[in-house]
Amino acid sequence: MRKIQILRTVIVLQTVCLIALAALAVLRWPQAHGDDRDAADDGAAGDKGSRPVAEIGGRTIAADELMARLMREHGPAVLRRMLVREAIRMEAEAHGISVSERELEEELARLMEGYGDEETFYEAMREQLGMSPDDVRADAEERLLLEKIAVRPILITDEEVEAYIREHPELLEPKARYTFSWIVTEERDEAEAVRDRLEAGEPFEEQARDYSIDGYTAEYGGFYGMVESDDPFLEAEVLDLLASLEPGEIGGPVWTAEGWAVVRLDDRESEEPPDVRRVREQVRMQLGLAEAPSLKEVEDALLDKYGAKILDDGLKAQ
Repeated sequence: MRKIQILRTVIVLQTVCLIALAALAVLRWPQAHGDDRDAADDGAAGDKGSRPVAEIGGRTIAADELMARLMREHGPAVLRRMLVREAIRMEAEAHGISVSERELEEELARLMEGYGDEETFYEAMREQLGMSPDDVRADAEERLLLEKIAVRPILITDEEVEAYIREHPELLEPKARYTFSWIVTEERDEAEAVRDRLEAGEPFEEQARDYSIDGYTAEYGGFYGMVESDDPFLEAEVLDLLASLEPGEIGGPVWTAEGWAVVRLDDRESEEPPDVRRVREQVRMQLGLAEAPSLKEVEDALLDKYGAKILDDGLKAQ
């Protein structure tokens, strides 16, 4: 399926999962705040005052023991995310910073690239991260707000923006989008044999399931998903090959980080030329972020500005 896109999105969205995890843990913190070793030592019965949640080899794991472990291992990180989220909200309100619906929809569309459609994207988020559509939207909005806060004191002139666009004329060019499938093998001669069988009429999906070493796409008949013509996560050789194919055509093999790939172009879409005004806005943000402190440093500054304090020693990061 869409391995690269899922990994990319996990990096962006994983903290929301920790917040969801904390919601349950915080509810039980008064009971679980003690050392969970007491519960662990009670081998057969677990914590007799707590509801059992699992058992193995005659040992019961109690809810309080589980909650204590969750709080100890994830509590500090989750609490920081909660404080940062509140600090971002206060700073945005103080300076009248907001994220428009258009900006949010554009960010969500970027995250959805490679998933085929919105339904598939949200289904992947639910299966991979346990996130609802509202969770995904909230995380994207928070990140956009933080970026706007980071660049607020940074002055990027119109001349700098125009100079950057002149150096990168491709920003104003329409992009192609490719939906494709591939079969990846360890050796080139194996890939050539696969290509020969495909040219002889063997079904692509069967060949992918039988011979592809990319287990994630193989189980879906080699289907990779949709990428843009300038996708930075895919080898230029693969993008060039896709550009040369017509829908339904097979090409390769080409070398990739996964191995030798035989590629089938399933569909090609061409975008309208981008909106120049929107490109300028995006470039201004990109240049601003390049000059601004890291987002982690911005978060730390906001926590300090709004007097964030961890009142429980057990939740202070080590």
